[in-house]
Amino acid sequence: MKKVFAIFLMSIVAASLSIAWKSSDDASDYQSKSFTVQKGGLLTVDVEPGAVRIESSSKDEVSVEAEGIDERHPDRLVMTQSGNNVTVKYRDSRHNVDRLVFNIKVPSEYNVDIQTSGGSIKQRDVLTGNFQAETKGGSIGIDHIIGKVDVETGGGSIKIEKVEGDVSMQTGGGSIETGLITGIVNAKTGGGSITLREAGGKVNASTGGGSVKVENAKEWIDISTGGGSVYVRGAKYGAKAKTGGGSVEMEDIIGLVDISTGGGSIKCELTPGSIGKSTIRTGGGEIQLALPENAKAIVEATINLNHGWGKHHKKCTIHSDFKADTYEGDGESDEIHAVYTLNGGGQKITLETSNSDIEIRKTSAK
Repeated sequence: MKKVFAIFLMSIVAASLSIAWKSSDDASDYQSKSFTVQKGGLLTVDVEPGAVRIESSSKDEVSVEAEGIDERHPDRLVMTQSGNNVTVKYRDSRHNVDRLVFNIKVPSEYNVDIQTSGGSIKQRDVLTGNFQAETKGGSIGIDHIIGKVDVETGGGSIKIEKVEGDVSMQTGGGSIETGLITGIVNAKTGGGSITLREAGGKVNASTGGGSVKVENAKEWIDISTGGGSVYVRGAKYGAKAKTGGGSVEMEDIIGLVDISTGGGSIKCELTPGSIGKSTIRTGGGEIQLALPENAKAIVEATINLNHGWGKHHKKCTIHSDFKADTYEGDGESDEIHAVYTLNGGGQKITLETSNSDIEIRKTSAK
């Protein structure tokens, strides 16, 4: 009987320990703290891991609310103030940290520097100050920043609504999408798409293989993709685009262009400037160039013909609404070459493709 009772007692203890262990494993808690500060200070967030939410406030304080903190180790969350600056640090060794979130309110004029080993980063409302953020894999979202922005993620997406200042963005493979950016734009992704809807400064955008779309650019654009398509609408100071094989389409471009693709088609609507040189090349796609009827330019167009042994190729031609100075070659030649002097000449525009047509047409004067 004593033996049976002992076994029963041990079972109860074991069950209690199991419940306690499970409860301890799942345990989480909430911590909060506020700091009185002045505008223009710096918030530093260094957490491993955790999602971070930044919100602007009319109060002169930094308010931190941490959700999902391990109550077994509350001392791992350290929140300190030095002068006008606030620092938030946290380390968590648990694997399941989906509920670990840091909700932080800062004055409407404040600088922010965020580092997280794994979690999304989001900024809400309007914040005046420099904003720097890095996450190893989460997404990054920004509503409105007045200042310089520098953000990076190991693989998540980046979405920015509005920045009044320069922006640098980098992701290991996610997409990048922005609204209005008034300053210089540097955007890089390992393979995702890039969409820039309005840029006031120079644009440098590159992706390992995704598509690139840029609209309403006030300065020079430099775009590269390993193989995706490129679309540009509205560039006041010209554009450069390079793709390993995708198509390129440009509308309402002023100044000069430098376009190359390994084999895609090219469509370009260009108002050439008084100086510089434009180049449009594809390894095998068709080229369509549209110029104002009053444009001053010299256009040289070349089709390289690779007949190949025993292969049949379509008859290629250079068609133009403008009168040619010279037109040499036909379907039996190694190349077809034509030169057009428009309205007395001006910017030189070179067009080149292989085994495909070239079309040069007039548009109404702008």
